[in-house]
Amino acid sequence: MKIEILGSGSAFAKNTTNSSVLLWLEKDNAVLLDCGFNVFPVILEKEYAKFINTILLSHTHQDHCGSAVALLEYRHNILKQKTFVGGVSWEKLLRLCDGNDAFDMVVQAKKGLKIETMEVPHAKGMDCKALFVEEALLYSGDTSLSLLDSPFAQKAKIIIHDVHKSGNSGHVGLDELGKATLEMKAKTYLTHYAPQDYDFLEDKARKLGFAGLAKPGMTIEL
Repeated sequence: MKIEILGSGSAFAKNTTNSSVLLWLEKDNAVLLDCGFNVFPVILEKEYAKFINTILLSHTHQDHCGSAVALLEYRHNILKQKTFVGGVSWEKLLRLCDGNDAFDMVVQAKKGLKIETMEVPHAKGMDCKALFVEEALLYSGDTSLSLLDSPFAQKAKIIIHDVHKSGNSGHVGLDELGKATLEMKAKTYLTHYAPQDYDFLEDKARKLGFAGLAKPGMTIEL
């Protein structure tokens, strides 16, 4: 298995793609975690759509789900492939897309893939979940609290965790994440940051002992 970072930008970041992670189980079998409004064109450019048979969403803010349905429709209408979807509920997304017919694009169950979720605080009144896949990758999506002391973090081989320069009501700050053990930080890559904060975050993350910042095009072996 390997992880490929498709995007690492926060909601309003310019000239970069939203946070999106591809977990390659095999060379022709991949799980996509989040698919924000500017991620689908990257998937098309890389010709990855035919390999992404699972799409998981951490929540339904547009920078995490905005082009997920476009990918789903492309796989169904162009590639003639159905897709397993999960994470948070897709029902409202599917109904907004194509009514009841949209449910024909998805499969209801997938054998052999281990997916666990954990409710996280981010947006009041919205279903928000961290995603733990194949007991290997923990992906935070967005959260206002550090997940680095959670049972999933203990078991994970790699953690992709969102970060904010100073922290706010919806996103955990770097100083709070930095309270984790060195063992946890050494396997944690930080994502969902504003590009103007990159140099500051990279320098401070290195000093705190994190694995680094997730960057588009980066691959991480598991």
